[in-house]
Amino acid sequence: MTRTTIRRVSTFGVSGLTCPDCLVLLMERVRQQPGVREVTVDLEPAGESSLTIAPAEAVSAEEIRALVDEIGFDYIARRSHRRPPGDRTLARGLP
Repeated sequence: MTRTTIRRVSTFGVSGLTCPDCLVLLMERVRQQPGVREVTVDLEPAGESSLTIAPAEAVSAEEIRALVDEIGFDYIARRSHRRPPGDRTLARGLP
């Protein structure tokens, strides 16, 4: 089986995030994964939230998917690889 890696800024969909506490939990757990430099989440309580990962080194996409599932949210396939320059709509720097 081929290991899928995240090597550049990538955005994934996540459903099931309903509140800021969910957002913080997801960000903290993903941030702890080896190779993750930055994590941002755009919370959409009634739909599909965006999880953006900026890797410092190659990150296992399978491990991110397993982590999202383990926490209790639904991982949705990759949505994009890069976000537009200057986009500041995501939650940044939360504890």
